[in-house]
Amino acid sequence: MKTIEEIGEVTYTHKYMFSLKMMTAVTTLIIVIMGGLYAFLGLPPGLDTNYEILFFHSIAIGIAALASYLVISVFQLQKYEPPLDFPMAYRAFGAVIFAAVGGIFFLNPTLYAALPDIPLGLLIVAFILIGDVGGALFIQLLILPRKRAQTYIANVPISHYVLRMVPTRKEFHLYTEAGASYWLALFSVGSAFVAGLMGFVNLWVMIFGPGVFSFFIPMFGDVPTFLGAWTGSHSHEIGVAIMTGMVALAAQHFKVLDLKGLKRQIALVGLLITSIGIIAISIVLVLEAIIAFVPPTLFASGPNGVNGMAGDDTVMTITAVGAMIAFVPLALTKLEGKSSWRDSVRFAFLATWVAAVVNSVIEGFYIEFHEDIFGSTLSANHAVFSDVNPMFGIITLGAFAAVLLAVDYYAPAGQQRRMVGWVAVLGLVVAVIGSSMYVFVDPSVGGLSSWVYIIGVLIIGVSALIGAGAIYKTKITRAPRLEK
Repeated sequence: MKTIEEIGEVTYTHKYMFSLKMMTAVTTLIIVIMGGLYAFLGLPPGLDTNYEILFFHSIAIGIAALASYLVISVFQLQKYEPPLDFPMAYRAFGAVIFAAVGGIFFLNPTLYAALPDIPLGLLIVAFILIGDVGGALFIQLLILPRKRAQTYIANVPISHYVLRMVPTRKEFHLYTEAGASYWLALFSVGSAFVAGLMGFVNLWVMIFGPGVFSFFIPMFGDVPTFLGAWTGSHSHEIGVAIMTGMVALAAQHFKVLDLKGLKRQIALVGLLITSIGIIAISIVLVLEAIIAFVPPTLFASGPNGVNGMAGDDTVMTITAVGAMIAFVPLALTKLEGKSSWRDSVRFAFLATWVAAVVNSVIEGFYIEFHEDIFGSTLSANHAVFSDVNPMFGIITLGAFAAVLLAVDYYAPAGQQRRMVGWVAVLGLVVAVIGSSMYVFVDPSVGGLSSWVYIIGVLIIGVSALIGAGAIYKTKITRAPRLEK
C-alpha cells in the first residue's frame, strides 16, 4: 500500500508588523475624523436613512476595534493567542480601514448612487472581520485561565475540539479565582458578539429581504417594524456592552481587586451588580428581537398609564448602578502614590460614567415619568432627547471612555497626559450642560443650547486627538510570548 507523508506538527513564530500601540493611536484618530465628517457634513443625528446608518457604522466599528485592543492589552491576550499570520488585532484594524474607506462613499449620495456595491461590499468585509474578532475574543477569554495555568491542551483530535472548551472539574477553581473583572469582561464581550449577530440579521434583511428570517415577521406585523425592533435591540445591547466592558477593563487595569478590606468588597459588589445587569439586559433585548417581547412599564401613571419606567430601561439601569458602586473604590486606587481621581485622565474616565448616568438615567427617567407632557406640548424636547441620548449618552461617552482608558494604559505622566484629562473634563462639563439645556430649555436647532452642546462635543474630540498623539509617542519594548 502506498504511503503519503504529510506534516503532522509545525513550530511557528509570528513577528508583529503593527504594534497594538500604533493600531490604538491610528484607530482613535480615524474615529475622531469619521465622527467629525459625520457632524460637519450635516448628516442628521437621528440616523434616519440607510445612508446615515451605514456611515455611522464606520465609526461604530472603530469603537468596537478600540475596545478589542483594550481587552487584548489589559488581559495580555497576545501572550497566549495562537501565533497566526492574521491575529485578532490585525483583523480588528482591518475592519477599521475597510469601514472607513466604505464610509466615505456614504457622505456623497451621488457617489454612492454611482457605485453602490463598492461601499456596501467594503462594509460587509468590515462587519465580518469585527464579528470574527468578537467571537475570537470571547473564546480566548474563555480559555484564558486555563492557558495561564498551562492546563489547556491546544493540540487535540478534531473530534475533541468542542469538548476541549469545557474545563475539567479540577480546573473549575481557575475560573473562581479569575476575578470579578474577568467575568464582567467575558459577559460584556459575549453580549457585544450577540448584538453583532443581530446586526448581521438586520443587514441581511435590508439587502436580501426576509428570506430565511421570514418566520419572525408575523410577530412584528411587517418588515419595517421587524427591522426597527432588531435595530433597537442591536444598538442598545452593543452600546451597553461596550460601557460595561469599560468598567471591567478599568477594574482590571486599575487593579481594584488588589485593594484590601471594605474597598475591595465594595468593588466586588459593584462588579457583581454590573455583571447581573449585562446578563439581564442581554436576555431582555434578545427576547425583544426574537419574540417581540415587550417589557412591562413600571410605576405607570397618567392618562392610559403613559408615564412610568420602561422595563428594558430599568434593567439597563442595573448596570449603571453597579458601575457607580464599583467606581468608588476605582477612584481610590493608587497611581504613583496618589488616588486615581487626582490624575486628570482617570478623573475624566470616571466622569464619563457620571455624564452617562446624568444623560441616560436621570434625564431619561424624568422624561419617562412625564411622558404625558413630553409626548404632547414638549414633543420637540422629546425628539431632541431621542437624538442626543443614543449619540452622546451612549455612543460618544462609550467611545470616549475607551479612548481615555487607552491613554491611561499607554501615556506616562507628563504635560500631554494632564492636557488630555483636563481638556476632557472641560468638554464633558460643557457637553452635559449643553445637552441638558438642548433637551429641557431650548430644543431648536441652531439655538444657544445646541451650540453649547456641539462645542462640548468638539472639545471632547480635541481631547481624543491629543490622546491619540500621546499614545503614539509612547515607547514600547518587545516582550516574548509566555506560551510555546
